[in-house]
Amino acid sequence: MKGTSAVKRAGSAADTEEDFSTVPTTTAASESGFEDLSISETDSNTRVAPNDTQSSSATAGVAQTGAPAAASTAEGEVNEAVPPPAPAREASEPAQHASRADSTTLSTSSSGLVLFDLTDKPGGTACFSPHTIKTLLDLKLLNVGYERQRLTFLQIRNHLAERIADNVTVPALELSDGSHIVDSWNIAEYLERRHPEGHRIFGNSSTKRLAAMLNQFGKTVLAPHIGPLAQKGVHAMLDPESASYFADVKIGKQRWAKVSGMTQAERDAHVQQAIAKLEVINAMLTCEGGPDSTPAHPISSASTPLVDSATNGRRASKSEQSVWLAGGEEPTHADFVLFGWYVFTRAAGQKTAREIWFAHKPIAKWVQALEAWSGDLAKDLV
Repeated sequence: MKGTSAVKRAGSAADTEEDFSTVPTTTAASESGFEDLSISETDSNTRVAPNDTQSSSATAGVAQTGAPAAASTAEGEVNEAVPPPAPAREASEPAQHASRADSTTLSTSSSGLVLFDLTDKPGGTACFSPHTIKTLLDLKLLNVGYERQRLTFLQIRNHLAERIADNVTVPALELSDGSHIVDSWNIAEYLERRHPEGHRIFGNSSTKRLAAMLNQFGKTVLAPHIGPLAQKGVHAMLDPESASYFADVKIGKQRWAKVSGMTQAERDAHVQQAIAKLEVINAMLTCEGGPDSTPAHPISSASTPLVDSATNGRRASKSEQSVWLAGGEEPTHADFVLFGWYVFTRAAGQKTAREIWFAHKPIAKWVQALEAWSGDLAKDLV
C-alpha cells in the first residue's frame, strides 16, 4: 500500500515503537526483562477487525471530512508537506512560501486543521501519550487553531488507519487540502518552516539539536524505567476493549505479565533509576546558577558581582534566569519533548510522578512552570 510505505519512511524514532530489551543499562529492572513500549501507535501494530472487539464502539468516533482513505492515498500525500532536514530557522528568516493550504491550515481558526490525538476511551479527554503532548504544545506556542479528535487505540487502528495509512501513528495532522503529516518531529519541522513565527518552535540550531537529543534521551534512557511504571496506569484507565488490545496485542501477553506482576522492589528500582537519569536535566537547569548550583564560597569581583550577599550567595541576576531548558523567555520544542515523559509518568499516579520529577528542585520548578504555561491543556493531563 503506497500510503503505508510513505509513513514507514517518514516516521522518526521519537514516535515509533522500540524494543528496549537491547538498551544497555545497569538497572535490576532491565535484568528482569522489563521492556518499554511507547504509547503512540506504530508500524508494528496490526489492524483490529470489528469482530475481534465484540463491540461497535471500538470503531466509532472518527468524524468523516471527506479525506481520502489509505487505500486511495497517493504516496506523496503523507508527509509531503514536511520540509527536508535543515538548520533551525532564525527569527530573521522568512517562512517558506506558503501554499493556500498552508495559509488555511495555520490560521488561528479551527476550520483548517485536524489533530488526531490518543485518549483513554470513546468520548474521553485524558491525555497521556508522551508524543502527542509535544504537538499540542507546539500548536499552542504558535496560537494555531485546530479541531482535536481524541481517539482510542482501536479507533486509531481501524478508522484512522483507513483514513491515512495502515501503520499510522499519533500525533497526526490533517491539513486543509486533505493531506497528512505523521510524527511529532515532522509536524514541528512543518510548523517551523511554514508558520510566520515558526522560528519559535526551536529558537536556533543549538536548541534544535537539544530537542533531537532529548527525543533520543526519552526513548532510550527514560522509557525503560518510566514505561513499566506508567503502562499499568494506562491499562487501568482504558475502556475494556482498548485495555484488552493494549495488553494482548500492543504490549503482548508475555511482556504484560512482567509489567502487571511487577514487585514493589522492582517498582522502587525503576523510580530510583529514573531519578538518577534525570540528573543530566538537573545539571542543564542549574549550570547558569540557582539554589542547587551556587558554590558555598562563590567568587566575585568588584566590577561584576556574581552574587548578592542578601540572597545567601545566589546570583544578583537570579530574576533574569530562564526556567526553560534552552533559556529564553518562552519554552521551545525541547521543553515539550521532555514534558511528554513527565505527562506519561503521571499515568503511574501522582505519587510516582512527584517522586521522580520533584526529586530535583530545578526540575520541579520547570515542571510547574510548564504546567502553568500549558493553560487549559493541563486540565486533560492524567
